[in-house]
Amino acid sequence: MSAGLSALEQLLAYSEAMLGAAESRDWPALARHEADRRALAERLSDALSAELPADEQQRARALIESSLRCDALIQPRLATRMNELRVLLRTAPPGAE
Repeated sequence: MSAGLSALEQLLAYSEAMLGAAESRDWPALARHEADRRALAERLSDALSAELPADEQQRARALIESSLRCDALIQPRLATRMNELRVLLRTAPPGAE
């Protein structure tokens, strides 16, 4: 397996960990996994698909699509959390900020 494909598998692992954290409402863990995933993504080559052997390109697409599905499941949970925080900020007593 190429290093690029291995990196995409790790990217998916971080995405799945983020989803698990969002499902359990473990926001600090979600943030840690997201930071790790972002750092890994920034190290990936812009020409990754061209660098992968032809037999690994389909697997790479599947890994990326799975990561995107995780993101799509995380977003509504984050939106719910942000709404909860907005309510808390509006109802906080003066000076409690």
